[in-house]
Amino acid sequence: MVMSKFNMEHTGQVNLKVRIPSIDSLLDVTDDNEEANLTKPGSSFAFNSDNEQEDDFQNNDSGCSNEANFTKPGLSSPFSSDNEQEDDFENNDCGYSHEANFTKPVSSFAFPTDNEQHDDQNNSYLDLNKQPQPIHHNWTNCFKYIPQIPETPLYKSKPTSIEFYNNKNRVKLNEMFLDRSDLDKEYRLKALEDGYEFVSKKSNPNTYSIKCRQNEKCAWFINAKRWKNSDVFQITKMNDVHTCCRTQTHPNHRNANKKIIAHIIKDKLEDGSRDLKPKDIQKDILSHYNTSISYKQAWRGKDFGLQTLRGSPLESFEMLSYYCYNLEKKNPGTVTRIKTNDAGVFEILFIALGASLLTFRNHLRPLLIVDAAHLKGGYQGTNFQAVGMDGNNQIVPIAYGICRGETGDLWSWWMSVLKECVGDNPNMVIISDRHPSIALSIRNEFPSAFHAICCRHLMMNLKLKNKKVKGLYWGICKAYTPDEWQRKMNILWSVQPEAYQKLMEADPTRWARAHSPRPRYNYCTSNSVESVNACTVRWRKLPVTLLTDTYREMVQKWYFERRKAAAKMKYEITDWAAHKVQKRIRKSVSWVVYGIDEFQYQVFDGLYNRLVNLRTDECDCRKWQLSGIPCGHVIAVSS
Repeated sequence: MVMSKFNMEHTGQVNLKVRIPSIDSLLDVTDDNEEANLTKPGSSFAFNSDNEQEDDFQNNDSGCSNEANFTKPGLSSPFSSDNEQEDDFENNDCGYSHEANFTKPVSSFAFPTDNEQHDDQNNSYLDLNKQPQPIHHNWTNCFKYIPQIPETPLYKSKPTSIEFYNNKNRVKLNEMFLDRSDLDKEYRLKALEDGYEFVSKKSNPNTYSIKCRQNEKCAWFINAKRWKNSDVFQITKMNDVHTCCRTQTHPNHRNANKKIIAHIIKDKLEDGSRDLKPKDIQKDILSHYNTSISYKQAWRGKDFGLQTLRGSPLESFEMLSYYCYNLEKKNPGTVTRIKTNDAGVFEILFIALGASLLTFRNHLRPLLIVDAAHLKGGYQGTNFQAVGMDGNNQIVPIAYGICRGETGDLWSWWMSVLKECVGDNPNMVIISDRHPSIALSIRNEFPSAFHAICCRHLMMNLKLKNKKVKGLYWGICKAYTPDEWQRKMNILWSVQPEAYQKLMEADPTRWARAHSPRPRYNYCTSNSVESVNACTVRWRKLPVTLLTDTYREMVQKWYFERRKAAAKMKYEITDWAAHKVQKRIRKSVSWVVYGIDEFQYQVFDGLYNRLVNLRTDECDCRKWQLSGIPCGHVIAVSS
């Protein structure tokens, strides 16, 4: 490559004009002091490969570097090859370098080909003696092949029809409705589903017309008229197209009254497995209709829905006597009593199903567990319960009732009716908490019964320190022998004396199994009746008639399931008792038995020598007497 060289010390005027392609419209020009180093394709996009020659730069007097010599790679390069025209660079007086001659390659990406533009149209003369002027690139021709952007008209919203939101709505032209309330319900459902609010345009006994509330100029309206001599309403005219803007929204939809909300949540209210709260109703309405309602609207809708399904509390009390009459008629042996005051106001209710009474008198142990729970309906009140335990350690509801409060006279009246149903058994044991009204009623109505205290309620009054002390307390309560009981009480005295003192004040015969004068059958707490209260916690919100019927339904379901289970039992005793006996059989295999006479035996269990008397059905461990199930010592003798 031969380059044009100029002696910068030459004092004469150099007048040289060369023709170069004018690429101003297609390629930007670098600054004056920028190196004239273009990208030369080869093995690298922006740098020369190892096979290419290094560029030689020469500095002029002004300190500007110019490309003095460089090698041009293959034909795909934007530079000329050796066979093409040589490039001449000349320096002017000011030290600027200009490309004297430049050849346009055929396949260059940055330059037009000969077929696109003619050289004579794009060539210009450049005077190298003149100081170059800044070149401003014009990009006009680069975008000449891009199509023009079409003009887009302004978007105009289309009128919204109800068919887009709900195709199942009954509000249609010429549609008929049973009465005005049915028409109003469909109006409001349509408003919720549509996302609009309406106001009454004309409302009288014969006409019911509505219009859009969003904008008075909105063309949406519905007119309905009543048929002559009938309650039927028919839609005569309607324009189901809103011309107002949907972006305007109002919080707490004004057309969502309590009847509409109750209609929407009806299925969920019938499902008793879910305790529907007003906040849940708000979320359901928002997710289904994309509309908000207030907490007050949700509460009113739920209350109205419950009254529609269950009836009002006042109506329920009025229906109570009719319910009791039919209950006695359909269930032989059932006992119901209703007590009112002198003014005829309700006081207390007693119900005992005939099947439960028959079971208690003929098959259950003489044990009753009683307790009370507070109602949560509109009139509040208290729920009385008395349950027994069957041979499979399952709960049997004996009697239940509803009263205005847990007072002594009401408990006494309720216990007196219970005594008429179950009788006054001299071996009766009644377990309850230490409520004074219950204790008074038991002393008055069951004088021969033994009143035992619930150990769970007693423990709550002791304020025990930690879990270890609580475990010691339960060991004291469940001890079978007086020696074991005394040993553990001494430990409690050393650990927490105040608890020891309270236990002694509570009379150990009423809470300690070791000192119980009558068999408690291993039931130390009132958890059985508390379990029934836990099952009915949601029912206690119902009106009284519906509440009493849920108890009847629960007893009926339990009896049916237990009758099927009893038919599959393998032994004459229940599965629960058989499991305990089998466990004690395995435990007493290695125990040693010494005979005394035909009915008395001595059994060594590895710790104690126990005396078994088969004539009196007694054992020194006292498990046989207190539970009714043979202990391991008796099983060892019989085996």
